[in-house]
Amino acid sequence: MANKRQLKKFIRHNCGMFAAEILLARAEFPEIDRKTVYDIVRALASLQTRTLSRANVAYDHSRRDSDPATYRKERSAYYRKAYRRLLDEYYTSLDDILKKMNAALPENVRAMLKEAAAQ
Repeated sequence: MANKRQLKKFIRHNCGMFAAEILLARAEFPEIDRKTVYDIVRALASLQTRTLSRANVAYDHSRRDSDPATYRKERSAYYRKAYRRLLDEYYTSLDDILKKMNAALPENVRAMLKEAAAQ
């Protein structure tokens, strides 16, 4: 991500998109368990909140007294590493939630969706 604002927008957008997707799937296919959908939306909301709260990282500004070029380079490396770690954990958690979303679909719905995608 280019900056923290874009990172936060990205996280909000993705979590909202996946929550809307499972809610639309529940509306389209009533055989999907309502409690499972509720648990998935809750997990997405929790993931979003957790990730957004961890996105506020700060670099040690006391090092600003050193060489400006070195300071910028170290600060940039610090933020890059912090955001990469944050996104890795986010994607791991999101992958677990997506597996739950796929498991929530009954077999007949899954077969119908595979058939429609094959056409």
